[in-house]
Amino acid sequence: MRANELGLNFEHWCFACGRSNPIGLHLELVFARNRAEAQFVAERAHQGYDGIVHGGIVTALLDEVMGWAIFQQGIWAVTTRFTLTFRQPLHVGEAVVATGVLTRDRGRALDLRGEVRRAADDELLASADGTYVRMPEAQRVAMIEKYGDPAPALERLAVAMEKGTE
Repeated sequence: MRANELGLNFEHWCFACGRSNPIGLHLELVFARNRAEAQFVAERAHQGYDGIVHGGIVTALLDEVMGWAIFQQGIWAVTTRFTLTFRQPLHVGEAVVATGVLTRDRGRALDLRGEVRRAADDELLASADGTYVRMPEAQRVAMIEKYGDPAPALERLAVAMEKGTE
């Protein structure tokens, strides 16, 4: 299910998913159980070396889909460890699919895996492993006050997944 179908508010300045940030990535997220993904085509403004996407952009892309893999379950968390392996360069103008998957819920800590694959041939370009920790309740409440309560949208997503219409 696509994030924009859920009624989530993306009118904020998040570099990766926000619509208000004029230089952001403006990712369109798609959800499945324990998983989030986004298609992305880097522009010239995202490059490091000539024609090659900056590693920080790839990192932001992976961190975002990994974070949404748990947030879409109603879990507010922050990244505490992130290990990234670059396997092939991502080129400006090249369509990719970034995927984040929850691999283990250890209570307060959550383990996630992310991949960026070239859309044309499914070649693995980058992969990441990360640990995220649940926000303390006071921080979670503050985030809901700032960004709005996602509970109704997340409930719609849960119902869609139960019906198998993800």
